[in-house]
Amino acid sequence: MKLHRAAIVAAILYIGLAVAGSSVRGGVDPNGPRGASLREGSGKHPVAFRGEIVDYYCYIEKGLTGPAHRECGLKCVAGDVCMGILTEDDELYMLSVDHIRAMTPTAFEGQPDAFTQCRSMISFKVELHGKAMQRKGQKIIEVVSVKKI
Repeated sequence: MKLHRAAIVAAILYIGLAVAGSSVRGGVDPNGPRGASLREGSGKHPVAFRGEIVDYYCYIEKGLTGPAHRECGLKCVAGDVCMGILTEDDELYMLSVDHIRAMTPTAFEGQPDAFTQCRSMISFKVELHGKAMQRKGQKIIEVVSVKKI
């Protein structure tokens, strides 16, 4: 009897997911939910910012920035904690490697990786160029180039 009940629950969950999903493969509409703003999640666009590269976790949790936090920040990002840029306008963006680069790394052999360069620039003021996008209030930049200022 328990097996029969488990099979019914699994079938109900499967049907519910199929009904909730779209007709797009995987049940996820690549254009986002219906009625979503065109700017939300669909407008990756080139940007340039000046600001400080921060250890995302310590900035979010404790507001830590600047040279006094450099040593800790370097350890954090070496351990794969996210990085961000705190812009001169006090906006925070999470940094990301270029998606295409991540998916096809051999196509970029011999070319400097600006995202990796950011790891050594924690607490420094930089000029950063990239492709920005946003969804559900989360802001992210695929880093294209970075230089200390």
